[in-house]
Amino acid sequence: MTIVERQARRRDKILNGKILNVILMISIPLVFYNLCNYLYGIFDMMIVQKSGIGEAGDIVVLDQIKNMLSTIGSSLAAGGGIITARLYGEGNIPKSKKSANTLFTCALIISLITLIFIPLGKPLLILFNTDQTTIDNAMGYYYVQILVLVITTMNSAFIAIEKAKGNTKLLFGLNIMVVILKIAITILFIYGPFTNVTMTWVATATLIAQLSMFIVGMIICFLPSNVLGVKIREFNLNKVIVRGMLKLSFPIFIGRFLFSFGKVYVNSVALEAYGKDCVGALGISNTTVGLLSNIINSFEDGTSTIISQNYGNQNGIRIQKTFYTNLIVLVVISLLGTGLLILLQNPLAKFFAPNNPVQQEMIINIVKYERLDILFMGLQGAGYAVFYGFGRTKTTMAISMSQLFALRIPALLIMIYGLNVNYEACGIAMLFSNSVSGALSVILAVCFIARLPKSKKYQDLFPEMSA
Repeated sequence: MTIVERQARRRDKILNGKILNVILMISIPLVFYNLCNYLYGIFDMMIVQKSGIGEAGDIVVLDQIKNMLSTIGSSLAAGGGIITARLYGEGNIPKSKKSANTLFTCALIISLITLIFIPLGKPLLILFNTDQTTIDNAMGYYYVQILVLVITTMNSAFIAIEKAKGNTKLLFGLNIMVVILKIAITILFIYGPFTNVTMTWVATATLIAQLSMFIVGMIICFLPSNVLGVKIREFNLNKVIVRGMLKLSFPIFIGRFLFSFGKVYVNSVALEAYGKDCVGALGISNTTVGLLSNIINSFEDGTSTIISQNYGNQNGIRIQKTFYTNLIVLVVISLLGTGLLILLQNPLAKFFAPNNPVQQEMIINIVKYERLDILFMGLQGAGYAVFYGFGRTKTTMAISMSQLFALRIPALLIMIYGLNVNYEACGIAMLFSNSVSGALSVILAVCFIARLPKSKKYQDLFPEMSA
């Protein structure tokens, strides 16, 4: 088959194929894609710790700040991807292609603006109450990670366009290439014929690896055979499309920013209340649970693309079935993941903090709470897939705001300063906020899906009922 024929066949599967098979076809490559990124983050922590060039806790803290900043580009890509996928599912290829070019143009502008965070580095870290030793030892790592962020913003736009077509196998293959390069270059830097190697070199390996995806991604984007290909002469800031993207992206940005800011804020409070060992333990706990949250997020992203395309194709019954199928899949994954984390919590603590028994105990005592909210993270992922698919991003923003400001921060501050709870307060606050927001997300999603056939706004999704 030609590239164009494969693209058409993939679209037909998303709109008409067996729902479970389609969810797995789209989401599993995303799982491997996200897990590869997750695993080389762990690889950085491990190799820095083992080689003695820095502390794993410094990487966790700085990466969480970088992740918070990355929400700008990733949110734009998510909003643009929703619109592009909906138009693609509708069969309006010219307008879908125009949307892809607008997304690409906006991503280019944001990637250039991101450079401002290089001179703002130290003030930003001080603002977030980052430990002074981290600032002294790892500013070079931070600066290079901002350059990585510039590249990944463009990569996010490319990924969103390919995901809108359901072409997640390509993304998985490219990420394997990135991971292999990343690991190979890092090992070369650390164990090769180099002297005075620092954490900055580790970040440089990441930059080189991401540049490889950027180069290949740009080639694919500009291919004439790419049904949603971009062209320099078609770069645009079409007011209607940009307004639609911003309308969807801004709530996503607020939600994701607050999610990342919540982690940075908890680190700041934990540093003041319990010391740097607790911050490291909390970051490692988040990284450990991240194994499951990455899988959940992959199914959330994949299913939202399926729902977007079927929304554009006016297939309401299929959307309902997709939601319930994805919900069952995520519940199963969450329960299996919780059991796995119970079995592995002690070995993981020893792996991440091999020479620090105090931090090992902290990791175990925080993870024992965080592992309990994995099921609710799965429920939230199923709910968010629906809301993203329909472009109801204000709903996800409201949930994220309540998760941070109404649940996590008040619970943490009450336990620390009101009840004098020890460092386990960090894990308890995460459990409380994630559980309540997860339950709320799935309840709202079930109600929304159940009411779809009766809604005047979405009556076109059920033509068989109108007839």
